[in-house]
Amino acid sequence: MTDGPVATLDEIRSYFNGKADAYDDVDAQPYWVLSDELLWSALTEYVLPRLPEGFRFLDAGGGTGRWSHRFATARPDATGVLYDLTPAMFGHARAKAERHGYADRLACREGDLGRVGEELAGEGFDLVFNFHNVLGFVDSPADVVKQLAGLLNPGGLLVSFVPSRWHAAWFNLTLGQTAEAGRNLEGRGRFTDTMPDMHLFTPEQLRAMNEDAGLRVDLTTGFPVLLYPGYQETQISGSTRSVAELLGDRAAFDEVFALERGLLGTADAVGRGNNLFVLASRPAR
Repeated sequence: MTDGPVATLDEIRSYFNGKADAYDDVDAQPYWVLSDELLWSALTEYVLPRLPEGFRFLDAGGGTGRWSHRFATARPDATGVLYDLTPAMFGHARAKAERHGYADRLACREGDLGRVGEELAGEGFDLVFNFHNVLGFVDSPADVVKQLAGLLNPGGLLVSFVPSRWHAAWFNLTLGQTAEAGRNLEGRGRFTDTMPDMHLFTPEQLRAMNEDAGLRVDLTTGFPVLLYPGYQETQISGSTRSVAELLGDRAAFDEVFALERGLLGTADAVGRGNNLFVLASRPAR
């Protein structure tokens, strides 16, 4: 992976400002429902049991607060900070917190992840997480991981769920975009021509970034591994017909989930993951 600018902050902010009002429509797309349920299953099994009572979390690049919402409602003892570049996105997170009664437990802060260590200096978190393309859009993912690691309390956990370069190359080849697939294999690229350029990752790179930040890597996995999204899943709404027909049937959805869930911790399947998941921890004193 090569560090360096992938898009300007203004380009990234503009991209997400344009999606903010409809961003949570992703909750209606069957493929991302499957992906989200697998992610929550991983968090429930590998992360939540390790968190102390009254834990404090940082949702790095948390957008509309979809995952802050999950943690805040699942654990009423938790408090957190959602840190995001785009006010239009975290405005929805604030409204969500008000509607669901945890606004007093979730603070929303505007900021650039490239300066998160400075902006949140002196604060400590038991859990820091960044999901989907967050690390992909920063200039230096390795530096941001170091900054996030520095905000962890002793024994704290850092969870990253990031785009795979191998999946991105496969996806672009299905669209006939061979040049873009080549860029993906070098660690850069995108899924549509309207999204900013971003970094893409491999499992070994994720392990190395976390270890270089002084963390112990406890788990590396990836998912979904058996079912991949089509082009329509890269949009805010709509679904690829074959995916919608399969996952639109509840019994079939449950069967697919069970198959995917059975592979969640299987090391040999990591590289097939649409997204890559790494759980790392700061050594306790």
